[in-house]
Amino acid sequence: MKRVDVVIIDDDEGIRWVLQQTLEMGNFSCVAVNNAIQGINTVMNCHPRLAIVDIKLGAVNGFKVARMIRQIYDDVKILFMTGYKEAITEPIEVDNVVGVLEKPFDVEELLQLVAKTISRGSV
Repeated sequence: MKRVDVVIIDDDEGIRWVLQQTLEMGNFSCVAVNNAIQGINTVMNCHPRLAIVDIKLGAVNGFKVARMIRQIYDDVKILFMTGYKEAITEPIEVDNVVGVLEKPFDVEELLQLVAKTISRGSV
């Protein structure tokens, strides 16, 4: 696989579709997958500049996925996504986290954040 700008890891098909369509309209290359294992494998193959990771992914939560991504490529930025921001009760202790995007999200805010993150020079 060739390198992409963004890997989306979310178990909600509708969210994946909206994110992928939005990012592609913003001229970002992206790949969307529906679980942690596919996400890790896709990151290994595509070495994205940014991974958008849902916090609630089922058996393996987004924090663990982010730590695994950090072990593979320490230059990949992480943008967490959640519909349950109030459930985050402890500090997020994962390097390279650029923020937490709350569902539902504003499309323009997402595109600006992705553009700003990718232009920061994560390779």
